[in-house]
Amino acid sequence: MDDVVLLTGGTGFLGTEIARRLLRRPEARIVVLVHASGEDEGLLAAKRAWSYAPDLEEGLAAGRVEIVAGDVRSADLGLEPSVRSDLIRRVTRIVHAAADLRIDVVPADLRPTNVRGVANVLAFALACHADHGLVRLSHVSTAYVAGGRTGEVPEDALDDRFGFENAYELTKYEGERLVRDAMKHLPISVFRPAMIVGDSRTGEVRTFNSFYVPLRRYLTGRVRVVPASPRLRVNIVPVDHVADAVVRLTFEPAAEGSTFHLTAPAEH
Repeated sequence: MDDVVLLTGGTGFLGTEIARRLLRRPEARIVVLVHASGEDEGLLAAKRAWSYAPDLEEGLAAGRVEIVAGDVRSADLGLEPSVRSDLIRRVTRIVHAAADLRIDVVPADLRPTNVRGVANVLAFALACHADHGLVRLSHVSTAYVAGGRTGEVPEDALDDRFGFENAYELTKYEGERLVRDAMKHLPISVFRPAMIVGDSRTGEVRTFNSFYVPLRRYLTGRVRVVPASPRLRVNIVPVDHVADAVVRLTFEPAAEGSTFHLTAPAEH
């Protein structure tokens, strides 16, 4: 029997790498939720995003990768009723990697994806679980859900009393709170990556955000001085490390109910 994995955010930088690794598992069939108004538009968007990933193109041609049009921000994930019913019967695992990564906006701009989108994925997961028993829901959060808190922070002790640096951190915290509340009803694993950068071997990157924003400004001459201490450490992690961990642990029974920090070790 096929393991049918619903992947959100599958055309993004991290999501594409997760999709490629899911495809390497012979038992897995991948259903990618693409933000589009119809199947043709969704397929075109996926092919455009995966132009550098011939393995995913081959997966589409072989029928192992399926595109469904929808929107995590919408009720029922924006799926057509017949498509939603079909997926509820078939989906065995969910990897929720969709997120709005902007940091220069207000929280209200991000909540439709980072909070309401999480709630909608959880509702779909509960429907699958009630139908046949979901094997796993893997939620990609962020290492910065602790906000301004310092010292040791227990993984299950999320708190907003210490404030957050930006709207992204705040809304990812709000979304993860929903996920942790659902852990008593669903088999969930939570992943908290640091700032994701290019592949550890090639350096290839498709999205120039977070760490790359000040770096690009410096390299292009727009900023001549970086206002930071040379002793300042930046916690960055290559995309292949994050994608490898998410996929491997999504299929690891012992990972159920656990939270994983995908970050650089403190001593490095």
